[in-house]
Amino acid sequence: MKLIMKIKKNRGIATLPTVMVLGMMALAVVVSITSIAFNELLISQGTSQSSGALFYAEGGARDALTRIARKKNYVCSTTDCYSLDFIASGCSSGDGCAKVSVSAGVGTSADPKIITSKGIKGASTRTMQVNVLLDGGTAVSANQHGEITSTIWAEVTN
Repeated sequence: MKLIMKIKKNRGIATLPTVMVLGMMALAVVVSITSIAFNELLISQGTSQSSGALFYAEGGARDALTRIARKKNYVCSTTDCYSLDFIASGCSSGDGCAKVSVSAGVGTSADPKIITSKGIKGASTRTMQVNVLLDGGTAVSANQHGEITSTIWAEVTN
């Protein structure tokens, strides 16, 4: 009879360690899922900023093309000659602008105009370079009218 009483007295002794082990396993799963979700969020934000920076760089290059179309001798060759804010105070805050420069090239095959546009959005920066040929790249002045006939777009990687 004493043996039966002892067994009944120790019946729940394994419950506490089992509950603790199961609790730690559940905690490990929750921490893992949270960590993965946070990493995905960071990746998504980085991709969004990078896409926005490319969009701003393309916008800056298109603005420079418009300036060249209006005045074929347009030159702005200093680094980051002018900037375009796509959001209020974009270049001041470093979030939402393009910094653009246009080379002094004449637009021939041997000396094309080169537009460099750097788009900035948050921590991301993307740079576009556009080679512009005027009048088919001809050097014959009688055939020059200032018409943009060819552009070659390329992203400049760091």
